Amino acid sequence: AFDYNTVDQELNRIIGIFQNNGYYKFSRDEIYADADSSYTKLIDPTLDPFEYVERLAELNKRKQNPDVDVYIRLRPPKDSTRFLPYTVGHFTVIPDVPEDGKIPSLDTTSELHRNIRVLSTENTFDPDFVARNVELRPGSLYTMDNYSQTLNNFSKLGVWQNINLTSKVNDSLRQVNYLMQLIPSKRMYFSQDLEGSSLLNAAQLSQVGSGKVGLAMNFTLRNRNIARKAIQLENNLRTGIEFNDFSKILSTELTLTNRLIIPWLVLPATDSFKKRFRNGRTIVSADVSLIDRFQYYKLQTINLFMGYEWKPRNNVTVQFKPLNLEFTKVDPDVLFYQSIKDFPLLAYTYNNGLIVGMNASYNATFNPVNARHVNMLRVYGEESGLLSGALFRGLTEKGKLMENLFRFVKLDVDYRHYINFRNSTLAFHAFAGAGFAFETASKQGQVSLPFFKSYFAGGPLSMRGWQLRKLGIGSNLFYDTVFNGRFSDKYADVKIEANVEYRFNMFQLFGWWVRGAAFVDAGNIWFRNTLNGSLPQADLSIGRFYKDLAVDAGLGTRIDIKYFLLRFDFGFPIKDPRYGPYNTDPGTQKYYSTSADGWFVRNVWNKPAFQFAIGYPF
Repeated sequence: AFDYNTVDQELNRIIGIFQNNGYYKFSRDEIYADADSSYTKLIDPTLDPFEYVERLAELNKRKQNPDVDVYIRLRPPKDSTRFLPYTVGHFTVIPDVPEDGKIPSLDTTSELHRNIRVLSTENTFDPDFVARNVELRPGSLYTMDNYSQTLNNFSKLGVWQNINLTSKVNDSLRQVNYLMQLIPSKRMYFSQDLEGSSLLNAAQLSQVGSGKVGLAMNFTLRNRNIARKAIQLENNLRTGIEFNDFSKILSTELTLTNRLIIPWLVLPATDSFKKRFRNGRTIVSADVSLIDRFQYYKLQTINLFMGYEWKPRNNVTVQFKPLNLEFTKVDPDVLFYQSIKDFPLLAYTYNNGLIVGMNASYNATFNPVNARHVNMLRVYGEESGLLSGALFRGLTEKGKLMENLFRFVKLDVDYRHYINFRNSTLAFHAFAGAGFAFETASKQGQVSLPFFKSYFAGGPLSMRGWQLRKLGIGSNLFYDTVFNGRFSDKYADVKIEANVEYRFNMFQLFGWWVRGAAFVDAGNIWFRNTLNGSLPQADLSIGRFYKDLAVDAGLGTRIDIKYFLLRFDFGFPIKDPRYGPYNTDPGTQKYYSTSADGWFVRNVWNKPAFQFAIGYPF
């Protein structure tokens, strides 16, 4: 079908071919598209009557399926230099221009690196590192791709607040000379944010294992320029508590993340090979975490990994971590020991764990022809112990070095679609994730994912009608009924969720936009099986999928303070699978409802969970 956007794309493609072959001055002014829907064969004066009748019949057929002839035409040149190839002349970079833009001529040093002139005012950056990011090499043929990639190389480093690249043309030599002026950002960066969750429905309250209210503070400290090569060291501290009232803290969390980001691929390979991976960088991370659940357990975690990130296309980012090591240590307390006696499965779910494997992710943002629509896709895959657990199976026996090794594979798919209107946005989100665990010498039977790699639902980023980790598993009631729900954290092997949110502007307050939202969330978590019959109705079953599906709806307010967004949501659990009429066990009478499949359960659906956080949930 004829489409103006397609014609426009073809014009841009042709211009790109010229501009990537040295034609620096070639632009949209040089070519145009000529669309012709007329049928000129009828006005040929040499036609005899029979030919005319024949072409008239052909024209009648074309009326049934009309078409357009498209010609890409060259305009008569106004300037002959527009059709001449140019090379790159000299390229000068000033990487540390003062914020006022004034360059002190007496205190500058000028060095030539890789044929790039680096003129420094304060010796803030390594000259060879700066020159390595310039793709427009002196003496080479000018290409628009190299021009764009040079700008992109410096932009993605994140150490300059302003990048200015100017050019000056020498027509006699057919050269383009460049001057790049860079104003550095502050070397040190600090930020903090707050998030939390509050349960307004006391019937869902976990009495001891966690609290009714959860608060968390995140602090980030970043050094943007280590070793004068834009290497970034980011330290993030997360502190969190859960409580019923301020007299007793029931859960605490302390997590320290240390991440070193090197803006090139650290590989034993040639520069030409590394350049195949656009915007490549290396990430090294060391994280430690401590979670203390009052009288239940202390959870200590160490995570070390090394990985790579690059952009095969402008809208695609790929991450690959060939080495990922995690060790989790659980120190049970008195109430947890009692829980294990009544439910031995917890001894497997909450225990020491070792992860030895790799993971990868694919992130893409793509837009259709209509610019109002934005699509985002993320695919994440992870494995642990597939190779090491098979090669060293003997070491996974009880008492051996790798007895805590978990063997599993998992795959997540996250899709988002946004429709932007003038004063509002309609946002769609869908998530599906599943994991498959394998036996080891020390873990036999129907095994599941380790709980720290499992899926959970509820909280400010998921099913907002439930508190964090309190939805599911399937329609099984064990975690809600054992000890009157005191141990109600829920983890599983499968998660399916869909969300719709309508966001709209309301009014401005002190220059800040106050926005509203209406949302619906649907989903749940499941095990792949019933874990040897110990958790009936917790497995994912196609025949029971609708009954197991949880649904919430709610309203929210967002305060956009320019640099971040405060979000407050009230989620109503309008369909709770725990209350379906198929849960008729005498011990679960309070979870039984005559309402169809748990819809609008009396004294349940009208008691919302309150969620608040920084930023949108999706």
